[in-house]
Amino acid sequence: MIRRHTFVALALLAGSLPVSLHVSEAQAGETLYEKGDASLDFSADFRFRIEQDWNSLRGDGTEREDRLRLRIRARGKLDANFNKNFGAVVRLRTGYKGSQQSPNITIYDFDGESIGDSSLFFDLWYLKFQSGGFDFWIGRNQLNLWRQDEYIYDDDISALGLGVNYTHRLGPGEMTWQGGYGTLPVGMTEFVGKYANAQVVYRQESKQQGFTVALGFIDTMADPDDPAGDLLLTDNNTRDYKTLSLQAQYRLYTLSKLLRLGVTAGHNFEDYSDEPVDSFSEFHKDDVDFYTVFVKWGSTKHLGDWMLGYYWAHIEALALNSSYTEDDWVRWGTLNGQTRATNMRGSEFRFAVGLSKKADMVARLYLVDAPELLRVGDTTKETGNRARIDFNFRF
Repeated sequence: MIRRHTFVALALLAGSLPVSLHVSEAQAGETLYEKGDASLDFSADFRFRIEQDWNSLRGDGTEREDRLRLRIRARGKLDANFNKNFGAVVRLRTGYKGSQQSPNITIYDFDGESIGDSSLFFDLWYLKFQSGGFDFWIGRNQLNLWRQDEYIYDDDISALGLGVNYTHRLGPGEMTWQGGYGTLPVGMTEFVGKYANAQVVYRQESKQQGFTVALGFIDTMADPDDPAGDLLLTDNNTRDYKTLSLQAQYRLYTLSKLLRLGVTAGHNFEDYSDEPVDSFSEFHKDDVDFYTVFVKWGSTKHLGDWMLGYYWAHIEALALNSSYTEDDWVRWGTLNGQTRATNMRGSEFRFAVGLSKKADMVARLYLVDAPELLRVGDTTKETGNRARIDFNFRF
């Protein structure tokens, strides 16, 4: 049974933390050096999280133990501009060596489970070039994809490769063409396989409303001969994905607050019909679609500002590469930090409030189950409930 009284007590205790931190409002970034077009900027952020998991079933019908944890995330970034065209970025973050999906580390587990061996990693390091509407980067960076959520690609994933963007005016809005190529991470120190991505984004904005439409494609190409890939779950080290996605978002200022409505749909065009019988790929060969919808109203830019949100998601098992999609909704995975958040459907309820210009609190409730059995021989579709309270600070 979930320890509701414990969770509520911790939430109230943690809710008092920002009071003292809010008194000395830290800057969200600081210029360390500036001369002409050259500059060096530093920024950082810190997160304190309370996380409760309960009512989580495995595929064999057994129940995972309820879990209550305290977690943190810390990141620091240097952004150097050598002149008006060339620059470089380096970022250091917390995490576990075996997790490419999450920079969060556990500082206390109320069930006495191991909190793991955490460390610091350089997750971003790249050179950049900008001229007019043209942008180029090479090194380790996030994929240059516009996304309104983290289902297609998790924000914490940083690939080794290159990316290029070109933006130009088109009618009353602007069009951006994006592409990239490289290799994807396994944990924080290894890379395996290849990826290629392309996307076209159209955005239009006015004083009271705006919209964005994006059509994108990600091709992930596995390398089954690289032993580093053995860390990935559900045979992702042996399977290719060719996922096309369409995203649309509408924005409207109403009742002095920003209302955002978004929808995403996608399909994996890779053919798994010739895979070995009863393999994960053959078992889920037709489970290749995903759909998500969300609505958010409000923002957290200032003290007392608030935001309400609701997300609905239906992600079939092979619609997306589960080693690189979001890892927030479920605990399905391994203790070393690998999460498989596909073969999943459910809801997220969100409430956020601004604590200052540089801090906010975000509370989220996830109610999730699986649309299909995970593997041949399973007797139960997986389930899982999760509650989180995050306190985020930017420096």
